[in-house]
Amino acid sequence: MKKTFIPSLIAILFMVMVLNSCSYLKELSALADCDFRMSTLEDPLLAGIDISDRNSIEALTFEETGKIAKNILLGELPLSFILNVEVKNPNPVTASLNRLEYIAFIDDLQVAAGAVEERIEIPPLGGISTIPVKVETNLVELLKRESRNTLINFGLNLADASKRPTRVSIQIKPYIRVGNKDLEYPGYINVNKEF
Repeated sequence: MKKTFIPSLIAILFMVMVLNSCSYLKELSALADCDFRMSTLEDPLLAGIDISDRNSIEALTFEETGKIAKNILLGELPLSFILNVEVKNPNPVTASLNRLEYIAFIDDLQVAAGAVEERIEIPPLGGISTIPVKVETNLVELLKRESRNTLINFGLNLADASKRPTRVSIQIKPYIRVGNKDLEYPGYINVNKEF
């Protein structure tokens, strides 16, 4: 009885490993065919001030300018926003990723790097999923030698009236999970503005 149990257990474990590797190959293949694009830019905050409808220093109130100036004197000018990245899956199978590393740029200057630690599934046959990427940076650190007005202008006008990113770009590296290990996509993907 024991002799047949052990080979059966080994056969079952082997089948599970084969099925997992097939699933991994399908997910990796499906993810490789997906298209990524920047969708919208939401909640842009400069020193805690909503700048979504501001495009110049003159559009700021006296109080807002004072708050920003105080931050600059303290050596920090925090800028944060959410960049929504859409993923479109043309495949007949669901694609997924378990983690996403990113590098964010404004006007070709790297402003932040980080990761989204969340499983995202992209439905098949043209399905689209959205990945919200929270970008946070300190403009004073990035632009140490620049004037106060340059710092403020750099943080303003990140998106157009429809909230489409105009000056922001992003590179991403997706990861998929196989067993209990995350495997990375080879290299970074430049995310476009259109599919």
